[in-house]
Amino acid sequence: MPAGNGANREAAGVGETGAAGVGETGAAGVGETGASGEPWDAVVVGAGHNGLVCAAYLARAGWEIAPGFRAPALAHTVGRLRPSVVRELRLRDHGLSLVAPEIRAFVPGDDGSAIRLWADAERTAEELRERSVHDAERYVAFDRLTRALGRFMGELATTVPPDIAAPSLGDALAGLRLGRSFRGLGRGDARTLLRVLPMAVADFVAEAFTDDGLRGAIATRGVLLTAMGPWSAGTAGVLLADGAGNDGGAAGQSVHVRGGPAALADALGAALRASGGTIRTDADVASVLERDGRASPRSIRSAC
Repeated sequence: MPAGNGANREAAGVGETGAAGVGETGAAGVGETGASGEPWDAVVVGAGHNGLVCAAYLARAGWEIAPGFRAPALAHTVGRLRPSVVRELRLRDHGLSLVAPEIRAFVPGDDGSAIRLWADAERTAEELRERSVHDAERYVAFDRLTRALGRFMGELATTVPPDIAAPSLGDALAGLRLGRSFRGLGRGDARTLLRVLPMAVADFVAEAFTDDGLRGAIATRGVLLTAMGPWSAGTAGVLLADGAGNDGGAAGQSVHVRGGPAALADALGAALRASGGTIRTDADVASVLERDGRASPRSIRSAC
């Protein structure tokens, strides 16, 4: 947040030369001073979609932002894009159009059959009866559990960690709110959360289901975008985190952007500009130096 006492607050990021929708995610950094001549207060290093979200929120808070970016044009989904980000940054007003199919996952079988995980858990359970009555009867309860735990994980992820060296009243209040949310899970779900977080996702789904196809369809989200396998410790926590802050549940949230991920970068860039930020793509970070315990990205080279 901006500093008090009239202090000037600026943040910036600059990426490699490139347009949204081409190339790989670029680097981002800043020079010694901002437009006002004062030192930058924050640096966004790596200004892809996540960097642009960060920069847009800083701009909304009154910081001076100047990130540059490249965005990959090929990606299958933006399911982890939080609805709160879309709402708070008014991305739909800036041209973002999302497609959320009713079928969240489709798993074809060797015998010509298929598993469809619908947004509606009851509908999924009804279709599963043809494969396994046991799994059909467990599915709705598993969906409820993953949604409840995912909601808490979402709140945990958005809670600012306390300042251990100098905790404030705000830190204490945040801790109390988080504790109340954890208690709100109920004794059973709270214990399940603590037990499940370090588990392998394969073991977690196997506790509920017997069909290998269904297990695989759900467990995939525990290893998606990771370098781990389904029997790796902690992947059950990845599954729960995948549903944090969105409409996840057992089937997960499948959301696509009309125009591809480049269109998301364009909407984020428009939101940033609307808050007073600018975008630079004419410089990149040559190195990040450490001085007195602080990062100092002063070595910048102009892009050709």
